[in-house]
Amino acid sequence: MLRTSPPPPPPPVVPAPAEETDAAPEEAAPADDSEATEDATAKEAAVAEDVEHEVVRSGYADTTGNLQNLEDMDGLRVSVRSGALRAKRGYTPVEVTLYNTENVPRPVRLRFQGYSSGSSTTERVVELGARQRLTTHLLVPAPVASGMFTVDGPGIRSRNTGVYLDEGNTPTALVLGSSKAFEAVTGIHRVEDPKPAEVDVRFVPVQDAPRELAAYVGFPVVLVTEEVASVPSDVWAALESYAAAGGSLLIALPPRDLPQRLPLLNLEPQRDTWNDYGFGQVYLCQSGARDCGNAALLVDQDSKPPVDPIGPPPRWENNRFALNGGETPLLPNALVPLGRFLFFIFLFSLAVGPGGLILARRKGPVALLIGVPAVSLVTCLVIVGNSLLVDGFVTHASRYSYTWLDRPRDRAVTAVVGGYYANLAARTVRLPSHSVLMAPAEMDDWLVDVNWTGGGMEAEGFLPARTYVEWGEVAVAPSRARLAVRREGNTVKVQNALGAPIQRGYLRYGQQSYWVPELADGAEAVAIEVTSESGSEKERREAQERNILEIVDAPTPVKRRVTKVGVEFYAPLGERGFVVRLKGMGYGPLAGMKVELHEGLHYVRGQVDAP
Repeated sequence: MLRTSPPPPPPPVVPAPAEETDAAPEEAAPADDSEATEDATAKEAAVAEDVEHEVVRSGYADTTGNLQNLEDMDGLRVSVRSGALRAKRGYTPVEVTLYNTENVPRPVRLRFQGYSSGSSTTERVVELGARQRLTTHLLVPAPVASGMFTVDGPGIRSRNTGVYLDEGNTPTALVLGSSKAFEAVTGIHRVEDPKPAEVDVRFVPVQDAPRELAAYVGFPVVLVTEEVASVPSDVWAALESYAAAGGSLLIALPPRDLPQRLPLLNLEPQRDTWNDYGFGQVYLCQSGARDCGNAALLVDQDSKPPVDPIGPPPRWENNRFALNGGETPLLPNALVPLGRFLFFIFLFSLAVGPGGLILARRKGPVALLIGVPAVSLVTCLVIVGNSLLVDGFVTHASRYSYTWLDRPRDRAVTAVVGGYYANLAARTVRLPSHSVLMAPAEMDDWLVDVNWTGGGMEAEGFLPARTYVEWGEVAVAPSRARLAVRREGNTVKVQNALGAPIQRGYLRYGQQSYWVPELADGAEAVAIEVTSESGSEKERREAQERNILEIVDAPTPVKRRVTKVGVEFYAPLGERGFVVRLKGMGYGPLAGMKVELHEGLHYVRGQVDAP
């Protein structure tokens, strides 16, 4: 967005002191006025010249970076892109190009490790065919700004190089297409250093674009400047998932088959404006370059991702009872039981101090040498035993989510936030390619090892022992969950096939509204007709909004962490629409974890299955 600072106010005009002269006062006055006028004119000219030279941001800066060629040996040519634009949250795609000059296939391992001490690693293993050239992306966590890139594998001598990522100091955009096409559809032109740019842009060729949702979710806006038909199907699936999961997708050349390309779009989408799309938004350019360019620049660069888990407070605060900003954890037993531990330590001090003196006087120094270690051992066993009895070996969790249930395409678009506390470190967790594990913004030290082999994400160390952590999940995953409705005589029956117990629900069927009672998974019950919706159209609409809000009104801590639900989630229901509140683990890639669930609240909106 164009930002200019106001010109500095002109300095006050100070009249020059009058020179001594023999002329009469009446004759000297006109000369003083003339000098003052000339001085004011000179000052105004100087101010005008300063305004002309004032720093004004315009155009875009190309932050695609440069390819670095590693040493050519073992029949393998490797290039890695350094200096590319870094994602604000989530993961930054680091482009790697491989060319196998041999006639035999070979596996190649790509590895990236940050320069900071104890930094985790990001890996990906790819299978190169004979004489194959391949462009892939290593998705590096956004907190990592630079590190060492390494290539090795069976029969391949290891080689490495340093790679840094450009953070950018202006609004940022990821563009799928060329710079020439970007300038044509937006009217924004490139500026050369050292002129300040209005936006930092990273260009990615459409055919070489990443196939994972994680590569896009960290960018505030993604532009597609090429024909949508030329975008590979797996790349378009990732882009559509990005928009549905809370991103801002701008399409410069809208296709004719919009309902097939963007199934969650309204039946009559508006051109040259942002349209709600799941948790995100889609912009369809129509009028010209100026509107398309303004749409890209007006995206809120400071907006949070769909889920925004909260991390620990800064180290200098030393606050063990709250998270960053004074927020309370989602899990009540997440805090270390300091009171209980202090009580045990107090008993230990009494036994070793006064008790030790009494023992030394009655039994002698030898008994003291045996008694003190014995008391220490018993105290440690009591603390460990208490921890096992109270916390156990299980992982404790609280999970909250919002879900758009896309029943016609058998999928669920989900944004989840959860709080976790494990007595023992959890094992590796695996996520599919259209799911993303989002860390808190305060996580400066990324300590999770990530492997992207096969397209999905494998994270190790995401739940450290005896440490409360929060994670967000963004996923667009296949789902057979549904809510079935059928009419029997004058009653409407509802069958719960959502995979979790229903606390309460609300639906529209046959131009009438119904309450869904508490219902176990797989059970069936009679829906309760709503009689409070009457009066004018405006009054009925307001009554619907109140009823929906009663279902999906989440606790305040959850609202602060799930930031992109969107007004469409709370809008009045259309025919066969429903909204329910579920219990349990809900949806999302971590829903299958074995945990002791403290609380699970999940809000689902979709269309009922009805004859």
